[in-house]
Amino acid sequence: MTDNTTFDDLFDHQPEEQQRPRKKKRVWRKVLVILLIIVILGVLGIGLYVWNVGRSFDDNANRLSDEQVFGKQKKGDGQDGGTNILLLGSDEPMDKVDVNDSRGLRSDTIMVMHLPKDGGNVQVMSIPRDSYVDIEGHGKAKINAALSYGGLPLAVSTVSDFIGTDLDHVAIIDFEGFKALTDSLGGVTVNSEQAFEKNGYTFAQGENVLDGDQALTFVRERKSFKDGDFQRARNQQAFIRGLTNEMISADTLSNPKKIQDMVKNFAPYMYVDSGLDAKYISSTAFDMRDVRPGDIEFFTAPVSGVGTSPDGQSIVNVDEGELKKLRESFKNDTVADYVQNAPEAHL
Repeated sequence: MTDNTTFDDLFDHQPEEQQRPRKKKRVWRKVLVILLIIVILGVLGIGLYVWNVGRSFDDNANRLSDEQVFGKQKKGDGQDGGTNILLLGSDEPMDKVDVNDSRGLRSDTIMVMHLPKDGGNVQVMSIPRDSYVDIEGHGKAKINAALSYGGLPLAVSTVSDFIGTDLDHVAIIDFEGFKALTDSLGGVTVNSEQAFEKNGYTFAQGENVLDGDQALTFVRERKSFKDGDFQRARNQQAFIRGLTNEMISADTLSNPKKIQDMVKNFAPYMYVDSGLDAKYISSTAFDMRDVRPGDIEFFTAPVSGVGTSPDGQSIVNVDEGELKKLRESFKNDTVADYVQNAPEAHL
């Protein structure tokens, strides 16, 4: 694919990591990486390998033009309220999607990553795909329908309206990318809140070592749970924790070939806006060099339970009072404070 033809559902800290020699701490600190990498771009900016790894990412990731991502919407600059990055998980192989018309496509996973201006802790918000919101030109509908109705620009503007401020960057991952990244690590240990079975796989309550196919099933399943989409979001977050723990392990950080292979295998499944490149990530990683795994907070957008739409669809109702507070926190770069004070049901 060429630049103009490509269409261009993640962390507990490990106490033992805090005892690592100073050199290895610096390796982690130079990588917001693990955050931007895992969900957004694979593995970049790790220690001395940043240049080669970054070049590999730029060579293999799929780049979208601003028009394809934002349409006529003006991109935010990340100056007023930190940086907000939209992360989408595609239901379909992205190489089968028309770069200029993604209508009909839906997203199983919708997350917004907030990087504060002060380089402190990072917040990642999951938005249930059935959240009933306003979609410009279409009235009320499930938030994941925006991508189907109007392609990526409408999806971006809908999520931007939901959080009450601009989105600065966008990254889409083809779900096959989960498989590729997991397998490149030799499997990932994930802690499952509930036991369930799906696609011939059995997931026990507690620790499970997953290969790529199992990981894909784990992050996508929702029908096995009473609270469906909510448990799926928690499973996606649990997978990211396990993935991150594996990525910052000594076996990974000390193995340049393993790092290079991760990026090479994962990047082709990433579709990102033109500004989300190795140079940007490396710069952001430096600004956030004091971030630790325990500084990354996951939470769920404010909802008030499930319901039924006028046309009979099962939906997730948004808590409008809490949403107003959430929007203010995004505008004022106080999302960390919001997470600490939000009702427990939203976390």
